[in-house]
Amino acid sequence: MKTSRIVPILAAFLCGQSFAQVVKTPPTTTVATLPVPVIDHAPPKEPIKKPDFKIESTQVKLIDVVESPPMSGLPPVEGTMTLTVHNVADPGLPDPPPPARPNVDDSKVLGGLEPSNVNRRDMGMVAISATVYDLKRTLLRCNIYGGTERREITAWSNIDFNHFCGVGNFEATGANKEVRSYSLMMCIGNENTENRSELLASKGVEYEGPEIPTIPDGAPAFVIQTENPDPETVTLIEDLHALYRAEGPRMAEAAAARQKAYEEKKAYLLANPPKPKNVTVNFWKREKPAATTTPEGGQP
Repeated sequence: MKTSRIVPILAAFLCGQSFAQVVKTPPTTTVATLPVPVIDHAPPKEPIKKPDFKIESTQVKLIDVVESPPMSGLPPVEGTMTLTVHNVADPGLPDPPPPARPNVDDSKVLGGLEPSNVNRRDMGMVAISATVYDLKRTLLRCNIYGGTERREITAWSNIDFNHFCGVGNFEATGANKEVRSYSLMMCIGNENTENRSELLASKGVEYEGPEIPTIPDGAPAFVIQTENPDPETVTLIEDLHALYRAEGPRMAEAAAARQKAYEEKKAYLLANPPKPKNVTVNFWKREKPAATTTPEGGQP
């Protein structure tokens, strides 16, 4: 009797485990794309001309400062800065104009299609927490925020999600021709299991790494860990991998270029430590405009 009770439970557990370890790939009918950048051909703006300030008095102070480093891994910026404060006559500058509304050509963003001819669906904000292990496998925790509802899914991927750092939004089209539009908020961390193991071993602690499912290399693939996930969260994981299937080489190239630029800048700053910049401030008392009445009846 005891055996008959244990076997069904064990079988159910194993079935659940095998289901959770299924390797999936995005549907071949899903086409994901990055938005086409809109090129602004407007003439460059002329540099702002500084007014000819009439200096009435000047105060100079030397201040010892310690500023945050410009990049991680660099020492703080320390030194003495010169603060120069000029009291000047009112130059009579006009109020700045309100910011102009950007002129966006929707036909370019939508790949040449008229907005009225596109069945679009805004999937809302997607928060993605990605932990990349040894630049080979990524543990994803994704949340779709829509209204008051929060839907979460966890999955393992064979993609290095560092390549997604430059992606703020993208679109995916399924078999039903509906365009799904995503806005991404990425939080990416990296874990070097060898370095972490050596560090913990030096402290007498054994490193217990994550149990990463077996996912073959090659085509973008994933394993969902969440039981009974919301269908739209599954679609999100599929669309992310469909995007990498279509744009992976370009995304990897862009990530490599960012890393190279980062290392070159860091090396330059190490060889040429920055110093605090001197600051000059022009201060004046603006002439009061003629009294006007606000909508509430008071004075501005």
